[in-house]
Amino acid sequence: MRKSMMCTVLALGFALGGCALFGGNSSVEEEAAPQQAEAAPAPEAPAAEEAAKGKTGADKKAKKKAEKKAPSRGAKTEAQIAAELEATGRKLAAQAGRTLVPSKAAKQVSRDGADFVATYVEVDAGQVRTEMRPGTSAGQYVGFVRYQEKFMECRGKSKKDALAAPCRQVKTRNLTELIRYDGKSWHY
Repeated sequence: MRKSMMCTVLALGFALGGCALFGGNSSVEEEAAPQQAEAAPAPEAPAAEEAAKGKTGADKKAKKKAEKKAPSRGAKTEAQIAAELEATGRKLAAQAGRTLVPSKAAKQVSRDGADFVATYVEVDAGQVRTEMRPGTSAGQYVGFVRYQEKFMECRGKSKKDALAAPCRQVKTRNLTELIRYDGKSWHY
């Protein structure tokens, strides 16, 4: 008796209300659907206009977040590390050029017989070369930054003439700086 009553209740429930497990609908939902269909086109028009203009604000924010997070994921490639070495090497050579004494702005003047000689040292920024080799541990590298120091000399009959005279290169010194990569950045 209980089984037959339970089956009857279930059969009536499925027949009248539909089965939620199988996507059944009730008659109340069917009546509400046409009203929603009429209201739906209004919000779609602004969406079409936004698509014509470009991406929505939420899409732009999501894209910016993805771009910011993308480089931080995973380890850097050797090409990225080599590019960082190149930039760091140029920065190191530029710093060396700014700190050299005597410099082009503050030449050192000395007497050479009857003439005066103004000398200074400059770094040839166009000749900076870098090389990268693997370090002792995985993800660590040793970088070689090679550049030239040029010794310049200007001659004149007086101190003032020597400072104003055109200069010529008299000597070149090749320098190699060793820097290391610890897995995050280059250190010198």
